[in-house]
Amino acid sequence: MKPQLTLQTPLELPHEEISNYLNQLWISEDEDSSGANTFTLMVWQPAWLEQCLVQSGLISGPITGTLSPEIINVARKLIIDKKLPHTTSINSEELLILLKKNSSIKDYEDLRGQFFESSISTLNPRRLITLAPTINKESEIKTFVSAYCPLSDNNITQSICGDLVVIRGDSNSINKKGLKIIDELSIKDLPIWLWWNGSLDESEETFNYFTDKGFRLIIDTANGSPKRCLNILDQSIRSNKAINDLNWVRLKSWRESLAMIFDPPSRRPILDHISDIDIDIAEGNLLQALFLISWISDKLEWGFSKVENNGELINIEFRRNNGEKISTGINSVPLGNPSIHSGQVIGLRLISKISEVQKNNTCVILGCESVECMRLEAGGMADMQLIEQVVPNSLSASESDVSKLLASSRGNTSPLFESAIDIAVQIFDSFNK
Repeated sequence: MKPQLTLQTPLELPHEEISNYLNQLWISEDEDSSGANTFTLMVWQPAWLEQCLVQSGLISGPITGTLSPEIINVARKLIIDKKLPHTTSINSEELLILLKKNSSIKDYEDLRGQFFESSISTLNPRRLITLAPTINKESEIKTFVSAYCPLSDNNITQSICGDLVVIRGDSNSINKKGLKIIDELSIKDLPIWLWWNGSLDESEETFNYFTDKGFRLIIDTANGSPKRCLNILDQSIRSNKAINDLNWVRLKSWRESLAMIFDPPSRRPILDHISDIDIDIAEGNLLQALFLISWISDKLEWGFSKVENNGELINIEFRRNNGEKISTGINSVPLGNPSIHSGQVIGLRLISKISEVQKNNTCVILGCESVECMRLEAGGMADMQLIEQVVPNSLSASESDVSKLLASSRGNTSPLFESAIDIAVQIFDSFNK
């Protein structure tokens, strides 16, 4: 990867001077050095957990906005020590409320938006704008500007440069002044992406500002209430606005593993006789499991029939075109360690009954680890033909997932994801009637 070269230290400027400063930044005798002609990336980066941990003295600063291993480990230990349920996500409101009670208002170095992941910088964004809301109330807007220029691997190639803007202040100040600054910073004719790197339940006014502008969205439905998340997805699809979900991206290894199992032609008939599917999740948000079931049902052309909530188990029934019933279930499993992303899939069991003779039937088991595979084998599954596979852990850094989306997307919602959203909304709406 190309290293990033900062041409200057971040310069604090009054927000009234930013547009003029940026217009002058790339003026040069060489017309080719006017900056990258790529895209603008805007990032909503509250980093509430990191801010709370620093203010509580549990970690040292500065604030960077990156979910480091130290932050994850400290947050998990705190959940356990304070006897919060293990289902509590490290990004949960319950943990933040607990931390805020023990925090002290003090100054700390805040570097959010002043540097960013190399996997993103190598895509050469023309402009990167970070909205960095502060946990301290009554924080007036501060704006910072700097330039970056990745070094080229080829000395002949002209470096492709861009600029960074940071807008920092409390949420109220950002809504009143920060969004007006955003209006002035948009570059005509370049696509604009918004990465909402926070809960979808917060700052609805700010989020709606971006959706009304028609920006391409990157969200994470593991971080927000299922109803709110599905409403955002559904509205985006209906209004033909591009949207990407990191919670869907993290399902890629599960979808690929399942597809590989049925890639051999000899195994294709198994798909026509699937009778049961069980999906285990780490307790919490059910959306990732709902997306996985919806994707399977769409690929196999099943029709949704009904859904029932039986406490920790959610039963969803589908029907094949010939009327045969398929029973699927989402089962919340308690884990020993609080999750990073709420409701992540940890296991899947698929049963295909092609014959009255048990040994001629098939049981497919996918697990995030061998222990989960063994747990799903219980209940006489060993009497069937057994196909097992451990799915590689796909919990990569969010920055890495975002860079992959930016590199591969053409500005449209994935057709596979769009179809899964339609089915997931149908199931969820029926579930909540």
